Amino acid sequence: MNPNRLSQSLAFLGVAAYTYFLFLRPNQEGMALAVGLFVGTMGVAYGEKPFLVPFFVGLFALLFLLQLLFGHPIPFLTGGALGIGLPYLVYRLRKPAR
Repeated sequence: MNPNRLSQSLAFLGVAAYTYFLFLRPNQEGMALAVGLFVGTMGVAYGEKPFLVPFFVGLFALLFLLQLLFGHPIPFLTGGALGIGLPYLVYRLRKPAR
């Protein structure tokens, strides 16, 4: 499995989950999880080595501050951890190219 492709899939899942929790089943915690998933997975790009994307890292920090003050920080952090952790785990577990 390619970590870049998994990251893109998680970004699409985050957008779809946000749409679901906004229109079909309104839930603030679900929306926070979906936004955390989207922004977290977009914060790390995978090429030869993973590298941070400064715009999305700053956006994640700003949204976390807003969630900490006015929202639901635990679901947001859970989504961010899934968005960062799953593709990075795939990156670390894949076989090295020869």
